[in-house]
Amino acid sequence: MFGRRTDIVGWIKLLMMLTSVLPCLVVATPAAAEWFTDLYLGGAFTEKHDVDANSPSGQITTLDVSFDNSFVGGIRGGYWFPFELGPLNFGAGMDISHFRPDVSRQTRTFCSRFCVTGTFDDLDLSVWTIGFDAMLRWPFLKSPQFPRGQLQPYITVGPAIFVAHAEDRTNFAPANQSDSDTSVGVKVGAGVAWQFTKTIAMFGEYRYTHFSPEFTFRDNALGSTDLSTSVNTHYLLMGVSFRF
Repeated sequence: MFGRRTDIVGWIKLLMMLTSVLPCLVVATPAAAEWFTDLYLGGAFTEKHDVDANSPSGQITTLDVSFDNSFVGGIRGGYWFPFELGPLNFGAGMDISHFRPDVSRQTRTFCSRFCVTGTFDDLDLSVWTIGFDAMLRWPFLKSPQFPRGQLQPYITVGPAIFVAHAEDRTNFAPANQSDSDTSVGVKVGAGVAWQFTKTIAMFGEYRYTHFSPEFTFRDNALGSTDLSTSVNTHYLLMGVSFRF
């Protein structure tokens, strides 16, 4: 499973190149550098998606599997660089978060050579996300007290590493198996921060992530089976930001 994940280093190198090259592509004007640490909580809402089970006997696709809504929490740290890109400020950050898009027991359609209706049993998922963000913000309402702006809309985009752990109940025999997967995906977001003091701000953020994990389970009837899907998740977040 890890062999096809070798793009991780390439994505990280690409982000580092972007961070170093982008300032050279524009006329930069001086601004104050700023470190930041963000703490946040919110909700994670994962879209329905097909789940494929590939075994020596062939492929079985379970259609429109639903994922549970989940709480999400995380921490982000980074740096706003000491220059402005026209009206914008460029930054980079690293983000670590956790959510649980579990699959609860549900009746679904299973398709191979033909389709039948059956039960997809509980599959518990735990996902850690490590994101590498390129960030842009628009500083509004500048003043001597808030030289970087009191109102700060922003966007983030970058690759992310997703470390997922799956625990199956009874979809495979023997029951109660587990497996882990590490894969590369994408993370994008947009939000707005309000600076209450020079060092403390509150923010709200919409975020979207995509990755495609693959887990391997044993099955007495099918043999070794690879279970794969795409996890597409929308987030609504609220948090506090410390600036220094």
